[in-house]
Amino acid sequence: MCSDAVAGSKRRKAPPEGSAAPLGKQALKTQRTREKIISAVISLIKEGGYSHASSSRIAERAGITWGAAQHHFGNKDEILDAVMNLAHERFAQRMAEPALRVGPLPQRVESFLETMWAHYQDDAYLAMLEILLATRGFHEEAPPNWEDRFSRDPLVSLREIFADVKLDDARAREILTFAHCFLTGLTIERVFEQKVRNTPRYLGRIQQTVLAMLREP
Repeated sequence: MCSDAVAGSKRRKAPPEGSAAPLGKQALKTQRTREKIISAVISLIKEGGYSHASSSRIAERAGITWGAAQHHFGNKDEILDAVMNLAHERFAQRMAEPALRVGPLPQRVESFLETMWAHYQDDAYLAMLEILLATRGFHEEAPPNWEDRFSRDPLVSLREIFADVKLDDARAREILTFAHCFLTGLTIERVFEQKVRNTPRYLGRIQQTVLAMLREP
């Protein structure tokens, strides 16, 4: 009977199927430290650009030594990769919203572009953009799964949101590239000017263009 009670207790303590097991104390501490390091990089880049995020400043902002930062990530490149991965994960979360997949085509275009625009104002995305611009040409090869995470995944989201539109690969990429380039340019202008006049009008124009591209025979 005692053994049955113990077994029943173990069954009650088991996490629900499909849910992640809670992190242990050390694992939670490690996760929080990594988050502090990533947050430090993002805030430093936001304040003074890529060059402002030096190793010493990252450690100081995170409240640890640089040796401890290396213990968690290995080197600065891995920290920067973590920042870019965070930006991608936030984008994926935004694009997974069910509300983007319902309603008439014009409504979905508007929601899709507004979601992209909101993401492009995210500090993690702005940090990623600065990292890519500052480190261009210094990588012998793209990071692992780069194409999947930063190109193919957004295309999958595009096809899901506009599932009722027949899009071949070329046109899907054209739409995504057009939207990305337009919104990135507007984002950079906003960085320089702090406040871009007529932003709603610009967003309205790109919505009209993307809608026309989707309706092309």
